Amino acid sequence: MLKDKREGTQLAFKTFLGSDGTRYLVFRSLDGSFHVFTEVEAKQAARECGAAELANTRQMWESLWPTQT
Repeated sequence: MLKDKREGTQLAFKTFLGSDGTRYLVFRSLDGSFHVFTEVEAKQAARECGAAELANTRQMWESLWPTQT
């Protein structure tokens, strides 16, 4: 027996600041589940995702962007 899905495209998000200074981006879906992301330094994240060391962060992410579907 399948349940009827809730209709709509609601996706709410808010940012929270942790006691250690970490900033969290929290998404709440229509069905009430929560998903949490933490802010990281963009250049370091690009390195960890396989970008070559380029002149700036934007170039590093632009080199990675087309590789993901």
